[in-house]
Amino acid sequence: MAVPNFKLNNGVTVPALGFGTYAAEGTVGKGAMRKPVTTALEIGYRHLDCACIYRNEDEIGEGLRDFLINNPSVKREDIFVTTKVWVHLFEPEDVEWSLNASLKDLGLDYVDCLLLHWPFAAERTEDYEVKRNSEGKYIIKQSLTEDHKPTWTAMEKLCNSGKTRSIGVSNFRIEHLDNLLRFATIKPVMNQVEIHPYLPNTELLEYCWSHDILPVAYSPLGSQENVTERLMEDKNLMEIATTKGVSLAQLLISWGIKRGYAVLPKSANPERVKNNFHFVGLSDSEFEAVQKVAKGRHTRMVNPSFFGHNMWPEESA
Repeated sequence: MAVPNFKLNNGVTVPALGFGTYAAEGTVGKGAMRKPVTTALEIGYRHLDCACIYRNEDEIGEGLRDFLINNPSVKREDIFVTTKVWVHLFEPEDVEWSLNASLKDLGLDYVDCLLLHWPFAAERTEDYEVKRNSEGKYIIKQSLTEDHKPTWTAMEKLCNSGKTRSIGVSNFRIEHLDNLLRFATIKPVMNQVEIHPYLPNTELLEYCWSHDILPVAYSPLGSQENVTERLMEDKNLMEIATTKGVSLAQLLISWGIKRGYAVLPKSANPERVKNNFHFVGLSDSEFEAVQKVAKGRHTRMVNPSFFGHNMWPEESA
């Protein structure tokens, strides 16, 4: 089946299946993301998820340019590109600096969406690096962690300037979104968060849908790093996929899209990149079988507490 699109609250459309570029498997060393990006675009991906903190946007830009040069029928506007502002760049003037740096590295005049990467802010050094304490943890900037209005106003200004078509957030909890919506003149179009059967995040999803904010799932296949439970080894899910005649990755990607959000699998392995680019129709019984596995689960695989800010203190209490 063709990969569907979602319409954002500003009328812009985004492909439901994107290509994640964070530390993708196999991307070790300078220049390692250039070819995987070109390969993904050749396979059919039209949604690239990037961030300044990934430190590979120059390589992504090279891969994108390689593809566009060799595929003149595809235009820049056919590809949805997201980038993100890291937490030490939340001062209004630094938000613009961050986007300008990303645009320069990507070789683009605009991005399709600019996100705040996390809902907490940190101090920065004079050379625009994160300021850390003696333990190596981020020095949190409480003022902009507690009040997102100055940062969001800067985001809105960039949206109005045309440097980004849309603005949104990532890793925002319901209380963060509630506060943001009280003063936002431009609503966030999306909230990119961790979602998979071991962390279905149903309450947050329902909040986003009710406020016309598209959820976007990172780590939709779980994580292979620093976790005790590996989603891709779940016997119940593997049985559902085998019975369906699809890979487990294809099952999880299709389950996420059928739930109503975009998904961002990542890999630099050409075969896996190709395998992941499949949306298969799930019957109600197949969908509910995955839902049954997800019911009551709450295993978070991405937690930035080592940054010096605990996003989910109730989970570590």
